[in-house]
Amino acid sequence: MGWKQDRAEIKRLMAARPDPNGKHGDESQEARAVNDELDRKLKQQPAWRRARVLYEG
Repeated sequence: MGWKQDRAEIKRLMAARPDPNGKHGDESQEARAVNDELDRKLKQQPAWRRARVLYEG
């Protein structure tokens, strides 16, 4: 999968998180599944891309 597809998938996963900012400590099975998939996708990217995804507006 190319970077554009990965970025679209990462953004979709970030939007799908039940607790987007982590302030509510949502540990439901759905939240864990989405966060695990998001972590897996982000770990596949170089560090500069991870930072870009996490910190871009």
